[in-house]
Amino acid sequence: MTHSLRGVSYEVLERGSGRPVLLLHGFTGNAGWLSRFPELPVRLVAPTLLQHGNTGHQPVERAKMSQQVKDLSALLDTDDGPWTVVGYSLGGRIGMTLAAYDDRVDHFIGISTTPGLNAAERRRRRLQDEQLAAFIERAGLEAFVDRWEQLPLWHQTDEMRAALRPERLAQHPAALADSLRAIGTGSMPSLWLMLERLPRTDLIVGEHDVKFQQIARNMQLIRPDIAIHEISDASHAPHVENAQQFGTMIEKLILGGI
Repeated sequence: MTHSLRGVSYEVLERGSGRPVLLLHGFTGNAGWLSRFPELPVRLVAPTLLQHGNTGHQPVERAKMSQQVKDLSALLDTDDGPWTVVGYSLGGRIGMTLAAYDDRVDHFIGISTTPGLNAAERRRRRLQDEQLAAFIERAGLEAFVDRWEQLPLWHQTDEMRAALRPERLAQHPAALADSLRAIGTGSMPSLWLMLERLPRTDLIVGEHDVKFQQIARNMQLIRPDIAIHEISDASHAPHVENAQQFGTMIEKLILGGI
């Protein structure tokens, strides 16, 4: 299924009926991550984000955070809501921004995600993002995926990596490179001063993902009502690395919000 959102054709997968839940995948993902969610009495809506999969390539300016949030706000128009938004990593950063600015979101669930960086960190990260973008363009998609699979933030078996590889190799290298330029962590506006605007917020982190555990705790210092939920035997991709515990937890969090 496709939805035209502000002049761009988005791939969108849907399942079920009831309260609407928006699912936002991570970098190198697509709408197919909907399959990782258990059967629930809700309407799951999973778009493929800009610069990914069948939604495809837009100019960098058209794919920046403000533009993607406006697109997703248009997608929220398809239901009276209120909406729950679930976002993983890149999708969590976009979802958190959407939740801070669109009052129709009354519950945000972030998986391995961050409100962003301070100004000095953003400058350093933009350089790193540009270096990775240039590597994708120079070396090609397969070399990038080989490198991406070996990052220390994963806690994945060979079988898990093999299952994810076709999804990653189905991306378009120029589009992925421009995703880093448009909406990498170095380019997104910081949300640290906007945390008070968030609705009910739950953060899911992997047991071994020390960096994002600390980010979640720092968010909780500002918003003590933010709840942190740990997935055992998992790192940065808990929905992949411990799918059973993730499914149980996400069911409890989503249905608990109804």
